[in-house]
Amino acid sequence: MDTAAWQKSLGWDESAARRSQLITGSVGLVILFIGVVMQWWAGNNISDISLSTFCESYSGEPDVTDSIDWKQMKAAYYNANNPNRQGDLSLAKMANQFFGGDGTVGDVDRAIYNDPSFWCKYLPECPAGATCTENQAGILMLRDVGTAKGNGLWNGRRISQKKHWNLAPGAFSLASTHIRCWDKFTVYREMIDEVMVEQPTSSSASAPKIYVTDPVSGARWNEDSIDTASYAQLFTCYGSKGSTGYILGLGPLLSSMASLFCVVSLFTCCPTSYSSTLGRGLALMAFAFTLIGFWVVSFTSIREFVADYMYCGSSTTPLTNNRGMYFDGTPCLDRNSDGENEMNPFLSWSAWMTGVYTFGGAFNIIATVILLVTIAKTIAGDQLKKFATLTPSDEL
Repeated sequence: MDTAAWQKSLGWDESAARRSQLITGSVGLVILFIGVVMQWWAGNNISDISLSTFCESYSGEPDVTDSIDWKQMKAAYYNANNPNRQGDLSLAKMANQFFGGDGTVGDVDRAIYNDPSFWCKYLPECPAGATCTENQAGILMLRDVGTAKGNGLWNGRRISQKKHWNLAPGAFSLASTHIRCWDKFTVYREMIDEVMVEQPTSSSASAPKIYVTDPVSGARWNEDSIDTASYAQLFTCYGSKGSTGYILGLGPLLSSMASLFCVVSLFTCCPTSYSSTLGRGLALMAFAFTLIGFWVVSFTSIREFVADYMYCGSSTTPLTNNRGMYFDGTPCLDRNSDGENEMNPFLSWSAWMTGVYTFGGAFNIIATVILLVTIAKTIAGDQLKKFATLTPSDEL
């Protein structure tokens, strides 16, 4: 009896099954490629938003604080406390002087991790009780703090004249893990290098730096210790993002590995049984970690800080005011300080990355299901091949 005819009479058409495998495998790989690219791109950018984007939301200006601002802060400290320029400035003194605007003693951690005015060059508006005037270049600057209360207030601070977005309480601490670590490192490095240097008695730009003495150890700061402290801050920032990046990257990685073994299983020259079984296990793990990634993105983006804002839409008074605030004091996500309907750039970028990652994960799940079907057909085909040489007489 013809073996091919006998196999066909049993409903086993190897050529048709082979074509179906190649088609479903190819479709799954294309969808998986799109999903993995979307997830990798969004996963790398969801926690790597530029500090300039945050500052644009905070004040309307993208500029971050630099050495010029810290020099002005240092001059304001000595003018207020030590006009003869004697004594050292420290991080604690800086925090107490300029980041205790609510009437309490300032705290270094609060200044560094919670306060946007520490990181952004411009203040969003002239504080009530302060005097602000324009310089010859037309830049509005803080000239006299007066009775104003707030953080980051010292003479010479630039005041933004552009529209900005209201921020939720603790906005920077909530969004800090999404901001690019190197941007924060640059600001922190320039700040600590200015604070840990004695106020020069000479106005010459070539005057050598004289670093302050640490009151606890009695040792002087130097260039190496400044670098060490700054890089420690950088590595702390990277460490705070490590677990999130690991989870967000594991799903696409496992999906890519599962697709590799799926491709291998389509070649008859390879040990298809082994590669199919391994590919199926990796695909199931990728499916699970993709779902976990959805939860992590939702928690770190939406629950952490996006939930503290209101989408005001077309709401008008009395639900919203002309300053971009909801009636209960919740800042509007899509309304700036001029009352115009415009999305907060920092939050919209974060929401965009969240959406891209979610859609990429959805593609990965669809592709994983298709690849699992392909692998299942390969395994079933291997089992049927055991009977490829059987004839009716072999069953006797």
